[in-house]
Amino acid sequence: MHFIVVSHGPFAKAALQSTEMIIGEQENVTTFEVSYDTTLEGMAEDLKKVIEIKGEQNIVVFCDILGGTPANACVKNLNEFPELSIVTGFNLPVLIESFMFSTNNKEELLAHLKKTHEESLTFIKPKTNEKESIEEYEL
Repeated sequence: MHFIVVSHGPFAKAALQSTEMIIGEQENVTTFEVSYDTTLEGMAEDLKKVIEIKGEQNIVVFCDILGGTPANACVKNLNEFPELSIVTGFNLPVLIESFMFSTNNKEELLAHLKKTHEESLTFIKPKTNEKESIEEYEL
């Protein structure tokens, strides 16, 4: 399984560094940050490159907040990569749990996170219909 952590500013990188201080280096994580000059389209394209290399069925994306540029850039990739898993509202305990999860099964991890962090996380997935606007995704 591969993780992508995306945030406004250096939060994603700092959260990864803090996690690594606690549980050790993580080789299966890519971080992205939105800066003042980041465009939605540019970030979506950067994410797409990693998704194509790692394979959508093996990726869990953690975004800082629902409705922000990081999450919206991920949602822009859902039409092409419907098996991509996007979770918003990440924090240090969520990253630690995810990186240390006992199996490499993405669906088991997501079920665990939904059960243990249902109040703080939002899981984004495509609806079964083929509409393309952001309003057409279930939260």
